[in-house]
Amino acid sequence: MLDFRIATFLQLCETKSYTKTARLLDITQPSVTQHIKYLQRRYQCKLFSYEGKTLRLTPEGEYLRRQAEAMTKMSAKIVADLQRMGDTRQALRFGYPEELGEAAAAKIIAGMLKQDGAPEINLFVKKTDELIAMLENGQLDFILADSISENVQYISEPAGETEFCCYAAKNHTKALEAISQLLPERLLMSEKGASDRTVLEEVLNQKKMLTDEFERTMTAGTSVSLRELTAAGVGIQFAYASSMQGMEDRVQKLDISNFNEKRPLVFLYLKENSEAENFKNFMDTFRKAWAENNK
Repeated sequence: MLDFRIATFLQLCETKSYTKTARLLDITQPSVTQHIKYLQRRYQCKLFSYEGKTLRLTPEGEYLRRQAEAMTKMSAKIVADLQRMGDTRQALRFGYPEELGEAAAAKIIAGMLKQDGAPEINLFVKKTDELIAMLENGQLDFILADSISENVQYISEPAGETEFCCYAAKNHTKALEAISQLLPERLLMSEKGASDRTVLEEVLNQKKMLTDEFERTMTAGTSVSLRELTAAGVGIQFAYASSMQGMEDRVQKLDISNFNEKRPLVFLYLKENSEAENFKNFMDTFRKAWAENNK
């Protein structure tokens, strides 16, 4: 729906290179130049300038970037909404964070689907940052998230809570006086952007600690791989308690003095979502099932 030259402009904003932009968009470099020149003529302002050899956005260019990103998201949402309007089943599109554990979600959703009059549900399990992007683009109706993900463009409703704990293999010393005793260990972490990684950094910061202080660190791309590495005894992991359901015979929660972190969870959906009333009952049912499942 948007002028195709806007895509070129946004890509150039990211790369700050006409050559890289041309390569990424699979067009010629002169085409990139022509697209930018067209937009500058269209809006009667200069969008980029050079500082030495570095390409910079002008104030006008920065304004257009912000507006173009907003228009791109809105365009994607319109497309998603129109496609959904043609779907007579109107299944609810629910995003569930991988970091909270797929087993917990599957158990609750399965129970809900067995009830009479249960709504059709499309469940999307991805990292929180991916779910946020899908929500903004109109690909999801609502998501479950750690409260750290709240934003003014969303409506936020309480969903429940989960503990955030430290886990290790069964043969690990269970009781510890302080987190600092774990510094000689290998710290297993999610990638940057995952909500459990963000919470971990937040918790350590409160204790004036950093992840770099651990003798060894390792990142893994999925919650499943992190759990398996923890169970194998190659390191310790800070994670949501809900993500460890089904692992009780292979991992244990470490009892650390003065460490009792509980995370409030919220349902998030866009303020302008006209379908909000359609998933209120789902949220109420899920909320009760979550509380029961995480006692």
